[in-house]
Amino acid sequence: MWTNVFKIGNLNQISWFQFLPHEADLNPLPDKGVKVEQKDTATLLVLSSHLQLQKEGFLSTWTNSFVGPWDPSQGLHNPDEKIKLWLFLPGNHSSVVENTQSAISRLRVVASGIWLAPGDSEEVAAALSQALRNRIERSLIGLSYMRFGDVFSKYCPSQSEEILRYVTVISQLIVAVAVLVIVVERI
Repeated sequence: MWTNVFKIGNLNQISWFQFLPHEADLNPLPDKGVKVEQKDTATLLVLSSHLQLQKEGFLSTWTNSFVGPWDPSQGLHNPDEKIKLWLFLPGNHSSVVENTQSAISRLRVVASGIWLAPGDSEEVAAALSQALRNRIERSLIGLSYMRFGDVFSKYCPSQSEEILRYVTVISQLIVAVAVLVIVVERI
């Protein structure tokens, strides 16, 4: 995993933190329907925190976490599957930095550590790669590139605005013709 990306960015030592929602925020109840709602609430908490961290310029991603034993007779999905948030901070940090607190206030740290290039944990390396991909994608979108699968293509915002204007005019024309047809039918 030791590539030029890490050498260029001087990312040879990175602190990482894993987060899950506080269990108290999920109100555990024995009802199966409520358990699904709890899972949705947990997912929403993690994803909203991830998006807030992304907007604030932090290196973050989310992954699935499989907790507890899983019996294939339970179906295709592990009922104990949880989504967890990863936060990566360049350098050696023993705790989460202050300016991330608003984004992660409803989450708890479940694991943390230091990733030293080239790294020895496959799980941390995969999450770090995804976080870097997220950062690169957000940067390219800001430069008028759009992602299509694994490929980025540059688009011209003025062309898209022109197309939008054209579509708006056409849709207004269709509505006008439809109204005209209704009026003519009534005569």
